Amino acid sequence: MSDAAALAAPAPPPQASAETFLELSRRAAMLGAVGYAATLLVGDADWRAGVEELLRRMGLATGAGRVTLFEVHRSASGRMVQSCRFDWAEPPLQPISQDPRYAEMPLGDEDEEIGDWSLRRMRGEVVQALRSEVTGYTRQVFEEHGTLSFVSVPVTLTSGEWWGFIGFDDCRQERHWTPLEIEILRIAAALIAGAVERERTQARLRLSEERYALAARGANDGLWDWQVDTGQAYFSPRLHEILGRRKGELEGGIEALLSALAPEDGALLRQVLERRFAKLRHKVMAESRAVLPDGGIRWIIIRGQIVYREGKPVRVVGSVRDITDRKLAEQRLRASEARLRTILDTAGDAIVTVDDRGRVVEFNRAAERIFGYSREETIGRAMAPLLVPPHLREAHAAGMARYLGGGPPHVIGRHVEVEGLRADGGTVPIELGISEIRLPGEHLFTAFLRDITERRSFQRQLAEAERRRANLARYFSPKMVERMMQQDGRLDAVRLPRVAVLFADMIGFGSISRFAPGGETIQLLREFHALIAQAVFEHEGSLDKYMGDGLMATFGTPEPGPKDATNAIACARAMAASVVAWSRQRHARGLPAIQIGIGLHWGEVTLGDIGSERHPEFTVVGDTVNLASRIEELTRQLRIGILASAEILRAVQEEGGDTVLEGFRDFGLHPVRGRSELVRIWGRTADDLGE
Repeated sequence: MSDAAALAAPAPPPQASAETFLELSRRAAMLGAVGYAATLLVGDADWRAGVEELLRRMGLATGAGRVTLFEVHRSASGRMVQSCRFDWAEPPLQPISQDPRYAEMPLGDEDEEIGDWSLRRMRGEVVQALRSEVTGYTRQVFEEHGTLSFVSVPVTLTSGEWWGFIGFDDCRQERHWTPLEIEILRIAAALIAGAVERERTQARLRLSEERYALAARGANDGLWDWQVDTGQAYFSPRLHEILGRRKGELEGGIEALLSALAPEDGALLRQVLERRFAKLRHKVMAESRAVLPDGGIRWIIIRGQIVYREGKPVRVVGSVRDITDRKLAEQRLRASEARLRTILDTAGDAIVTVDDRGRVVEFNRAAERIFGYSREETIGRAMAPLLVPPHLREAHAAGMARYLGGGPPHVIGRHVEVEGLRADGGTVPIELGISEIRLPGEHLFTAFLRDITERRSFQRQLAEAERRRANLARYFSPKMVERMMQQDGRLDAVRLPRVAVLFADMIGFGSISRFAPGGETIQLLREFHALIAQAVFEHEGSLDKYMGDGLMATFGTPEPGPKDATNAIACARAMAASVVAWSRQRHARGLPAIQIGIGLHWGEVTLGDIGSERHPEFTVVGDTVNLASRIEELTRQLRIGILASAEILRAVQEEGGDTVLEGFRDFGLHPVRGRSELVRIWGRTADDLGE
C-alpha cells in the first residue's frame, strides 16, 4: 500500500507509462540500428556486408517480421523491373531474396504502365498498407506472407534517381507507423543511398584513373613545348582536342594556352610559372579549368619540366591531361560524405569514434548535446578524460589494454548501462554499445551512447505504480485493484450508503494454540487466513484487515456493485465449506478440528485511510461494522457457523440472489452487546456446507 503522499502525487496511468516506455525503447533501438549501420557502411568498402546487418537490426528494433531491400533496374529485355537483393526474416518466416519469384518483378502491366505504388515510390513517397485495406493480388501476397501491415521507404539518390526501396512487413498486428518512425526509416534509406552513390563514385573514379593510365601509355595526353627564350610554342593535336579547339587553332606561344583557361586560372598559372622560374625549380604542376568554345568547362592538369641555361629558363616541355571525370567524382564523393555527416548529426544517439590510442576521431551532434562539448573541442583528444567519470577511468584503461593485447572483449557487441561525464562535471546515465572496425592501417572503436535519463524516470514511475498495486492487492480483489490503478491508486474518504460487512473468526483458537509450538501456531494461522482470504477475493470482496485468528471483509468497497450482499453471503458459504473440508483433513492427520464463526450485516459505512504515511491502512467504520462484529460473536452462543442480519437477507432478495440463502432459517430476536434494541438473526450451520 503506498503512502498518502504517493497516492496524491500525479502520475501517468501505468498502461500509458508502459506504452510510452516501449515506444521510446523502440525508437531508441531503431536509432541505434541506424547509427551502427552508418559506421559499418562508412567503414567497409563493400556496403552490401553492412546492409545485411542493418536490415536485421532494423527488423528487431521495429518488431517487423520481414525487412526487404529491392533494387529497381532494367531486365535483359530492357523492361523496368524490381528484384529483392537482400532481406531478413524472423523465424519461422523464410527469406525471399533467393526465391526466383522475387527477381525481375515487373513494375507495371504488360503495356508497361507503372503501378500506383511504384509511381509513388518514384516520387519519393512512403507507402503504407494494411491487409484489411488491400484487395486482389496485393491481398493474396499479404496472406501468403502472413503480412498484416506493410510500409516501404524509397531509396532515392541525390541525382533524383529512384534506386529501390526498403520494405517492412509486420506479421503480428495491423499498425500505422508514426511520423518519427518514418523519419528514422528515411534515414536508413538515405544511408543505403549514400553507400550506393559512394560505390558508384569510387567506381567512376577508378575508371577515370584507368582511362588516364591507358591514355598515358598510348600518348593520349596533350603535349606542349614552349621555347621561353623565343616565345614559340607547340601544342599537339591531342591537346587541341582536350581544349575543344580545331587542329592548329592554338597559336601565339604560351598565351594561347593561358587564354584557353578560365581568367583566374590563367592568371594563377602565370604566377606559378614566374615563381618557379625565380626559384629555379624544374617542375611545375597546376590544376585549371579550360573554357571550351561552347562555354563548357573541362578540368585539366598541366605538368611541365623546366630547362634552364645559365640560370635562365629556356624551355618548358609538358603535358595536359583531362581530369574532368576525376574532379566530378571527387565532388560527388565530398557531397556523399557531407550527406553522411548530416545523417550522423541527425541521429538521436551519440556516436563517438576513437582510435586504438583512445583519441576521438568522430563526435556527432547528439554527442555534443548529451556531453556538452563541441566537436572541435574533442577531435584528436583523449576520450577517457572527457567522457569517463574519474572512478571508472582505471577500469576503462585496463579493459582497453587487455583487449588490444589479445584478451577477450567484455563490452564490444553488448549493451551496458554506465555513467558518462559531462563537460560541466555532472554525470548522465547512458546505455553504451561499442562496435569495432578494422581497416587497413587503422583500428577504430565506435561507441553508441544513448541518454537513458528519461527511461530511468519511467522505470521509477513504473516501480512506484507496481508498489501501489501490490499494496492495494492486500485489501481489494484483482478487478478492483485494476479500477483503482486507473485512478492512480487514490482513495479518498467517502461515505458509502450500503455495503456488506463480514467478520470471520476461528472458534477455539486459544485452546488449540495454548500447548502447540510457536511454529505450528503460525502455520495454522497462515493456512486459515489463506483459505478465507481466497474466498473474499473470489467473490469480489475487499480484505479490510486480519485480526489475529480472523479477518474483516467488505463487499461494495471502494465502489458499490449490483451483487454486493449476494457476494457476501456466497463468500460466507465458501469460507465455511473450505474450513470444514480443511478441518476434516487435519482430523485425519490427528490434529485438532477447526471451526469457524461468520457474522454479516448490511448498512451504511464510511471508507477511508486511517494509517500513517509509512503504514497506510484502508478500512470502513460505523455502526454497520460494529453490529457485524457483534453478530459474529453470537455464533459461539448459538453454536451456528454463519449468522446474518435480516437487513442483509433483504438486500440479497432485492438483488435476486435468493439461491445463496438456501438453508438459512430465522433464529428470532436476540440481544446484542452495545445495542438497546433486539436484532433479528438468521443463520445456518457450517458443517453441512462441507458435505
